[in-house]
Amino acid sequence: MGKTPIHGEALHELGRDGARRAKQWLESTSRVDACWVNPDKGAREKLTFGWPEGGQSFSFDLGGKLRYGSVDGELFYAEVKKHSTSSSLNQNYKAFLAKCYVAYLQEPKYTDHFMWLSWTPHGTTRWSSLTTATEVRGAVIAHAARIFPAGTDPEAAVDDAACAAVAERLWLLILSDKQETLVPAVEHLGLIHAHEMRKAAGS
Repeated sequence: MGKTPIHGEALHELGRDGARRAKQWLESTSRVDACWVNPDKGAREKLTFGWPEGGQSFSFDLGGKLRYGSVDGELFYAEVKKHSTSSSLNQNYKAFLAKCYVAYLQEPKYTDHFMWLSWTPHGTTRWSSLTTATEVRGAVIAHAARIFPAGTDPEAAVDDAACAAVAERLWLLILSDKQETLVPAVEHLGLIHAHEMRKAAGS
């Protein structure tokens, strides 16, 4: 027998659990401060953008800033999918790319990175192309009704420079339950951050 589909509030709860776990894993690297978690108070507004057409909005699951090195202080937005199968992930990913395109056009100064985090890989036969400008362009065209005015030729309307910029900002991160256990303890993270603060202070 197949697995019973998850619907409604159970699906929302699974999404919230995935976002929390993704936040925990990202922060365990010591390089991420995932300070906005949807739908926490004050976070949803920072993670929400409006589709140009149709009067609807969308939101990312996580957001915050990166730490240290060449990316210190740069901001990111993330989509999290805690799915057990890849059945809907191709469609979800295409929608994610269209959202990234819209977010970049609306706030280019604040959309330094876009992260896709999933517990199940998808599109493995074309893995190397998933973060290309061509993939972003196809996603924008697939969601043209939400992006371009009626009667517009989406093939001609797509901003190829924006597609390239989004592609450069994409991260694909595949997690697993066991991988989540291989992280530094909180006290060890504290030592890392203390060391970086001393470096920044020049001591």
